[in-house]
Amino acid sequence: MGASWAAARGSLAERRGSCAEDHPVIGRGRGGGGGGRSGRSKRRRIITVVQRQAANVRERKRMFSLNEAFDALRRKVPTFAYEKRLSRIETLRLAIVYISFMKDLLENT
Repeated sequence: MGASWAAARGSLAERRGSCAEDHPVIGRGRGGGGGGRSGRSKRRRIITVVQRQAANVRERKRMFSLNEAFDALRRKVPTFAYEKRLSRIETLRLAIVYISFMKDLLENT
């Protein structure tokens, strides 16, 4: 076991060394310089304007969907009519209390 384990470890170390040479860093993204650090630099993904715009659109859709879900939850949770619009955390906390109340009500009937 000892000899084969050492051979396998050596083989793995050789493959790791050649891996860095086989796959050079294509770009560093924004910022340019290495920051004064010697040795290997971190690989940074280059993000194009189109990719950033697509990510912004996806994030806007995600936030719109999340806001719609919170609005639907606000409509389901009973509140006082004169209260201002509940924040997200207030909505979640009130929903927890309301669900606990309804659970207790069902269990005690």
